[in-house]
Amino acid sequence: MTTGIFVDSNILIYSLDPNEPTKRIKAANFVRLAALSHRLVTSPQTLNECYRVLTDRRKIMPRPDARRFIGSLLPSCTAPIDASTTAKGWEVQDATGFAWWDCVMLSSALKANCGLFVTEDLEHGRVIDGMRIVDLFRDEQGLEALMN
Repeated sequence: MTTGIFVDSNILIYSLDPNEPTKRIKAANFVRLAALSHRLVTSPQTLNECYRVLTDRRKIMPRPDARRFIGSLLPSCTAPIDASTTAKGWEVQDATGFAWWDCVMLSSALKANCGLFVTEDLEHGRVIDGMRIVDLFRDEQGLEALMN
């Protein structure tokens, strides 16, 4: 059975960031491969964070362009955020000591039955309830290996 790949907002942002050309290429290729394989998973939190950074915080693109980009990702927005996500987030926080909003995102990915959580910010290689955290920019296996 193929499992979902949860992509953190920072990877989505890097996929468009003209100030980080090396990361942009790797992130854009990964997001494209995950989407083409129908394994890309995001959450409302991920997409909302991405939109805010793209349009306000780092001003990478104008709002209409950012809305089109986020709109193209809406089919991948299958990871839930609800009361049970919050409760699971507390468990993740107790087990890991990670920051709260990271725990909510991890919980959301777990609730969506993702096998990988692709980010830049968390502990590379850590496994939480069977889901492996992968720092896309540290992983030596390459994009194709992550997709298998």
